[in-house]
Amino acid sequence: MENSNSTEDVLYEWEYYYDYLDPVIVDASKLKYNKYSIVIILWVSLVAFVGFLFLTLNLMSVTGSLNNNPQNDV
Repeated sequence: MENSNSTEDVLYEWEYYYDYLDPVIVDASKLKYNKYSIVIILWVSLVAFVGFLFLTLNLMSVTGSLNNNPQNDV
């Protein structure tokens, strides 16, 4: 019978975690854009989308209520 606990059959694999690696150092003075520019652009675009959605839904509700006006039946 063959021994199944042989060390020749074991494969060792290594896992690297971000905690063990040094992060890349970035010099803020050499950046092309301000570090908060992307956040500002994100919030402005989100507000514009919500405003456009509000105006669209408001327009849909106004045009829908005009068709159900009881004075048009007379």
